[in-house]
Amino acid sequence: MKRMKKTLACLPILAAACLLFASCKKEYYKDGGLANPVYNGTIYDYLTEKTMYFDSVKHIIDLAGMKDMFTNDTITFFAFTDDAIRAAMNEVNSHRFAAQEDSVTMDDIGPEVWKQFISMYILRGKRMAGSFPRVARENIRAFPGINYIMLNGYILNIGLEYTNYRGVEAIGPRILYLTDVTFDPTDFRNNTTIRVASSDIQPHNGVVHALSYLHTLGFRGGEFRRVALDYLRTKE
Repeated sequence: MKRMKKTLACLPILAAACLLFASCKKEYYKDGGLANPVYNGTIYDYLTEKTMYFDSVKHIIDLAGMKDMFTNDTITFFAFTDDAIRAAMNEVNSHRFAAQEDSVTMDDIGPEVWKQFISMYILRGKRMAGSFPRVARENIRAFPGINYIMLNGYILNIGLEYTNYRGVEAIGPRILYLTDVTFDPTDFRNNTTIRVASSDIQPHNGVVHALSYLHTLGFRGGEFRRVALDYLRTKE
């Protein structure tokens, strides 16, 4: 009887431990809390459906002539949101307003410009968050991530940051980061970094990692404006 009482007394502890384990497993990669990461459709379908975040993204994919890639090719897309496009276009039009020139829309920007910038965020193949190595900005020699060559030849460092939990190092959620390492190759900390807000969304033909809405299109402030204005000058 004493043994049974001890066993019964341990059950709440075991249950709590199981709940803690399940919780930790669910939050292993910090993301937007998707209940089901598998999407029944293509990457293009997913972007088309999520109009609140990717309506303009889908539109510039069409303008760039890349619909077929997002429908049929197996790719990993680090998806910037409509906010990034809106901010980029506002920057272009602010410059044109100051020069007393008419404002422009997404449709006025050449397909090659959109393709150049979209391709910065694409890797061939399906790469889940767990396939990327550890990165630590303050200890880059020990945990350097990996530099990847994106679809258009642009180089980005991609890696998982292992966060701390209750004072214990590197056991918390793992957050996926992209870093524009070619800006300052001598000091990793000087380069622009953006976090993935929601990872491992899995349509039929690859994976989508949605970036934070705070991301600047092209990583470097003013870069899209420069390329877009150069294009517009050739057409005027």
